[in-house]
Amino acid sequence: MSKYRVSADIGGTFTDFVFYNCETGRFKEGKTLSTPGNLSQAIIKGISEELPDFSQIDFFVHGTTSGLNAVLERHGVRVALITTKGFRDVYEIARGNRNELYNMKFRKTTPLIQRKDVFEINERILYNGEVEQEIDPESVLAAVEKIQAGDYEAVAVCLINSYQNPQHELELQKIVEPLLPGKVIALSHKVAREWREYERTSTVVMDAYIAPILKSYLEVLESRMKERGFQETVYIMQSGGGVITADVAKDCPIQTVLSGPVGGAIGNNCLSDMLGYPNLIGVDMGGTSYDVSMVVDGHPDVSTETRLEGFPVLTPMVNIYTIGAGGGSIAWIEGGGLRVGPQSAGASPGPACYGAGGQLPTITDANVVLGRIDPEGFLGGQMLLDQEAACRAVKSIGDQLGLSVEETAEGICKVADAKMADAIRQLTIRKGIDPRRFVLVAYGGAGPMHACLTGEELGIGTILVPEMPGTFSAWGMHQSDIRQDSVRTFTTDVSGADLTALDNLFQEMKEEVSALLRDQNISESQIEYIRTADLRYLGQDHTMNVAFRSGEADREAFRQLRDDFDQLHYSVHGHNNPAEGVELVNIRLTGLGRLERAVKEKSPLGGETPLPPKKYNEVIFHGQRYRTGIYEREKLSPGNRFMGPAIIEELTSTTVVPPDYEVSIDAYRNMLIKKVN
Repeated sequence: MSKYRVSADIGGTFTDFVFYNCETGRFKEGKTLSTPGNLSQAIIKGISEELPDFSQIDFFVHGTTSGLNAVLERHGVRVALITTKGFRDVYEIARGNRNELYNMKFRKTTPLIQRKDVFEINERILYNGEVEQEIDPESVLAAVEKIQAGDYEAVAVCLINSYQNPQHELELQKIVEPLLPGKVIALSHKVAREWREYERTSTVVMDAYIAPILKSYLEVLESRMKERGFQETVYIMQSGGGVITADVAKDCPIQTVLSGPVGGAIGNNCLSDMLGYPNLIGVDMGGTSYDVSMVVDGHPDVSTETRLEGFPVLTPMVNIYTIGAGGGSIAWIEGGGLRVGPQSAGASPGPACYGAGGQLPTITDANVVLGRIDPEGFLGGQMLLDQEAACRAVKSIGDQLGLSVEETAEGICKVADAKMADAIRQLTIRKGIDPRRFVLVAYGGAGPMHACLTGEELGIGTILVPEMPGTFSAWGMHQSDIRQDSVRTFTTDVSGADLTALDNLFQEMKEEVSALLRDQNISESQIEYIRTADLRYLGQDHTMNVAFRSGEADREAFRQLRDDFDQLHYSVHGHNNPAEGVELVNIRLTGLGRLERAVKEKSPLGGETPLPPKKYNEVIFHGQRYRTGIYEREKLSPGNRFMGPAIIEELTSTTVVPPDYEVSIDAYRNMLIKKVN
């Protein structure tokens, strides 16, 4: 009988698992080294160690990095682009702006396809959706012949103004599919049905670029899980924060491009609901990267447009800012100065202290040298670290700088902390948001190790380390719903909007979204619809997304929408213009298919005094040695309070508490760490 809900999150170094026993209501975590050559291998191995019989799994959700890795490493497939005659250069020309105005060495990102990969056909749809020139089959066949002669694995289609009328893209698909069997055909109106030709072209090209890779990966994963008895649907995290079935992910892979890091952002949103903290900054530090996300006023920070490796992507994505600063990030010297990352020692050979052949100093090695990681307590004592190897690696850098091993190690950590603080500033201070109003939620294998000192850089006085922090992103996946989004471009002045036309468009999107949710076994009673609009002041170019306060799009709703836009513009940009006209550009509908969630239960609060630490070690903070208690987190109880310095160890993470911080355990077994001086 099926009784487990399982989630898996693939990282650069480790693959994390969370198992929820539906009968006992208990969570259990697991970890195994990632397998970069075959990502599904780590998933099968990690699940098998806990559940040899996969038929016991009732629900499985997975955050995949297949698509993201293909873009980051530029190993996607060769893509052909079919577009309207006269628009061959849209993708290559891109936009005329420079993203880095004062960088004399700035170069535009190299496109994913070259000009020779773009093929034109004769057709034309006008800006209002009217057909000016019917599609010319002869020009289509001529383009197909050239594609057949090339080594293409996928075809992206982006015809001018197809976001208003997709008729020609659908006709083209019917002609092309039989002639190009086995090749992925990606249509722009299915991927991004909104204005801006370059952004829409960029999105559909990236979708096609990763589609065969993601499809192959998911088919292998589904097959291997089925061989072991899994009988249910494989669900995939999508970039916007919900989940979709593997079949939907294969059909629109661009929705999964940030699938991996999103679980932590959804977990943060669940913490916000559980604990009543409206503003949270989540920091996920693993072995390779450091990801920052936010919950603002009780809602995850989601953007309808983002840039990935320099390319615009028109699909809802949780705002996540990532830098190369993980536990495996390598310290090095450039121009006589100490640098940390983005290069990583990864899972193999890993940091020097792993004893697997690594020679270069990493952040993990620096923490071992400082005593912030107990070599005997790593991974719950399952892995003995080589402290001497860590000292040798750090010394190799220190000798070049004329510093002692301890000074170098603390320097590595300080550089890393400064980089992490700057990453948080990109999502807060840069947008006019004061990070001091937020609670810092630290997770990932290394996040709790650096959270307090990173918070000091920003003036954040409260740190929250959730239960099972090393697998928190995987836990967050258990709290997700199935999500589908739809968008239509409808440009009008807000004060004079045609409400009947808008209502008809919302109804059309509702039918589209509900059909997709029904295909994923969601009934109408499970669906919640959220309406939003992209607004801007007259004369502006880019927009801001604002939610309707109610489900109706009447005159009162639009007056409220206008007021909310003015307030949002002021909070983000520091100014607004209530006297200026406001233009609606896009309307959006999100359908959430509510799933059963694996929730945490409260525990009664006990005494404030915890059990004594298992031992004491000398740990270096701010150049001084402190006698520091080493605690086992599983032995800490709700209600416990104690002062730092302290090291709290558990299977998947280590929490470092400097002097002058107090630790308390809440009813959900989260650790709250507050600065007292």
